[in-house]
Amino acid sequence: MRSSSPTNHENSIGYGHETRTRSRYFLSNEMKVMTAMYTIRRGGAYDRFIMMLEAFLERNCETHCLSLTPIPITHSYFHNHVMYLPLKTVEGFIAKLAVVFLFPLWSFWIAWRKKIDLIIAFGSLYAFLQGFSKWILRKPMVTFIRGSSYFGLTVQNSPKSFLHLNKIVEYLGLLFSDRIITNNIAARDEILKSLGKRKNIDVQILHNNIPPMNIREPEDISKTKEKYGIPENAKVLVTTGILNRGKNIETLIECLPKNGVKDIYALIAGDGSREADLKYKDFLQELARKLEVDKRVIFTGWVGKEELWKIYLASDLFVLPSLNEGMPNALLEALGFDLPCLGSRIPGIIDILQYDELMFDPLDEQALADKIRRLFSDFGYLSKMKRLCQEREKVFLFDWKEKVYEMVLGHLRSMPGKEIERSPQI
Repeated sequence: MRSSSPTNHENSIGYGHETRTRSRYFLSNEMKVMTAMYTIRRGGAYDRFIMMLEAFLERNCETHCLSLTPIPITHSYFHNHVMYLPLKTVEGFIAKLAVVFLFPLWSFWIAWRKKIDLIIAFGSLYAFLQGFSKWILRKPMVTFIRGSSYFGLTVQNSPKSFLHLNKIVEYLGLLFSDRIITNNIAARDEILKSLGKRKNIDVQILHNNIPPMNIREPEDISKTKEKYGIPENAKVLVTTGILNRGKNIETLIECLPKNGVKDIYALIAGDGSREADLKYKDFLQELARKLEVDKRVIFTGWVGKEELWKIYLASDLFVLPSLNEGMPNALLEALGFDLPCLGSRIPGIIDILQYDELMFDPLDEQALADKIRRLFSDFGYLSKMKRLCQEREKVFLFDWKEKVYEMVLGHLRSMPGKEIERSPQI
């Protein structure tokens, strides 16, 4: 990768090519949209799902969402069809099995009964589940791909048979789709490779944006450091997100005794939800004790947005050592706070940071330690990093909801003979 020279892939993406005029081809208050989400959890992907719903609701599109738990949206055009199962939890195997068998029939019933015009799948699994409705009712379907579910299942040590089945389901979901919108270049290329010449499906890229944030003056920095037991003059590294093995936090912890910077602390903001995530957190805490840096590694648990903003303001460097990402919202938010950022040299993060100075091998803690040491000892290098990060920040300052609306509806207008048809009255 060329140093200090970004690749020119933004020009090849063209996610602004659908004009607003074309996106208005359909009267928004006449269009009915259907989507589905198993349940809402913490994390960037679920935040984007809510934003996607809002993109249509803010334009007065009648939006129907199938789920197992209520979706936290109140809007006159929003209709949440909750499938209540006689189970204590929706996380178990039986609940998931019920979704696989019942969602296709249920989505067909809702789509036909509510005269749905457009199906939106937030992931290839949902494209598979809603493919029956698309096929029977002959409705267009746009699928959003946010990341690799295969990687997540691999990290969870899922059986090989289940991994194989997942790949088949994902492939069929892609085949059912008319347009696929993903969030990084590597994902697009992988999808095109997977599809081959079997079907001419339009695959586009829509990067995540830096969301609007209420950034206050940094009068709370001292209070924030005091709250987490950090000395006033200490340097603070921060990383955030769902704590699981894919986040590779151990690389950040292992670099602490190697970077040669005195009084440097690591704030790890976030938590896990599954049993495997809790075990991973225990592993990280034990690792910190073993390396004798446990006093300088602080696990905050899950924090709200306002508290997270205070943590960003009190930090000196954001580090994301992940092994796999779609397009991490946490990194974009850190850029929005003008924090210098370092990230793994992996798809998704490459799309955001691009410059070699801002990236490192996620399996090489020494390389990360060297970058951190140079950043805090070489003012010229720090100034350069800040300039590069500010340059990358500008790329992601756009209205993501408007782009979603344009790309979905602009595609429908471009489909020959595929104008939205009303479902027949029966």
